[in-house]
Amino acid sequence: MPAATAPVSPFTIPDLELKSYCEDRDFRAEGRPEPNSRSQALIYHFEDKKWWIKVTFKGAVSSFPHDVEPEQVKSKRERRKEFQQFVTLIDFHSLALLDDTVTELILSEDPKTTEPVNIHREPEDTNRFAKLINNLRFHIREDPLRVAYPPCIQFPSFRAINVAELIEEDEITDGVFRVLHRGDRIPYILKVVNRPLYQPRDTDVIRKELENLEHFRGVTGIVQPAGIAVFANPYATSQKWVQQMVVSGILLEYYSGGSLQRVLNEQRVREFGWERWAVQIGNALGIIHRAKKTHMDLKPSNVVLDDNGNAVLIDISGIGGVTHGWRAPEIRDEISPFDLPFQTRRLNGIWAFGKLLMEIASNAGDSPFVGTLKWVADHLTEENVHSRWTLSEGISQLKGDPTPEFDLVDLV
Repeated sequence: MPAATAPVSPFTIPDLELKSYCEDRDFRAEGRPEPNSRSQALIYHFEDKKWWIKVTFKGAVSSFPHDVEPEQVKSKRERRKEFQQFVTLIDFHSLALLDDTVTELILSEDPKTTEPVNIHREPEDTNRFAKLINNLRFHIREDPLRVAYPPCIQFPSFRAINVAELIEEDEITDGVFRVLHRGDRIPYILKVVNRPLYQPRDTDVIRKELENLEHFRGVTGIVQPAGIAVFANPYATSQKWVQQMVVSGILLEYYSGGSLQRVLNEQRVREFGWERWAVQIGNALGIIHRAKKTHMDLKPSNVVLDDNGNAVLIDISGIGGVTHGWRAPEIRDEISPFDLPFQTRRLNGIWAFGKLLMEIASNAGDSPFVGTLKWVADHLTEENVHSRWTLSEGISQLKGDPTPEFDLVDLV
């Protein structure tokens, strides 16, 4: 990304579009009257170009002592307004702004930073940042917390659908929507990159899920992709040329039966041919393991039912999250469970499968097969990993076959 400086006349009023403001949220708990860090996002427009910028101030601006009276502390609205007033004074055209991304301008009184902050007019005397202007220095970097949208050219095997062609019907959970295609009226599930409380790792999860969706394309019992939702790169600097398209989310096939968790909550298990679910889920998990991959968050909310009541595994990035209550005992205290060896992660999946079988059995009434489910579940959830059944053993018993066919992965 080449640096670019926007040549602006000294008399030009900057065209700024203020976006979100955020600040350190823990300062009150730490006994401080002011946040130690605050940021204002904005878009700087000039002619046919625009730059996304995040201005971050690090340091204290209050002259109040730590035991300041509550009525003397500025409200968040007042702090935001004061910082925004100061930010609009910054001479952005003199900066080497980064193209096609988010430039973070970090302001501080750090003596190690030599670049002074230029402003295009004098600030008001009441603005506390005005008293710091002669000491303020800055440095520039690409904002590490920006929402990173993968270029859609990295996923050529997926059908690209512009987000403008999608109608939002319902939000299922944070960042996951049921949408309808404007043209063919087909429903899909959309998982967006820019989810609430976005963290840079969320983009890695999207990339990994797309990789796994491609690997398991056409596999029964595993969620199938419908394509990628795309739009023009929102950070694009030039507004004149053809825009680079980026991935705004994953489009997945819509499974009308809803989640297994919902079926359990509504006590509707016996409305389905539920006896087949155990083998269907086990087979899908086995396919994932044979590919030397792991699910890591197997639970009822990550199993859905198709139009015919068959069980389908979803959320297959393998790195999206690990629900604590669905962790095997041996990894419950692990800080980085995704970094564990494959064998350990596989055993965790087997344990979670056993727990899931027990959940189904507990909601399936007095069917004779319930006893089989509980018996298999007990063996799959053994706390001693050496006594825990392999996935092949569990599936064979569920099928009524006393001589299981072991996969090589069971022996790893």
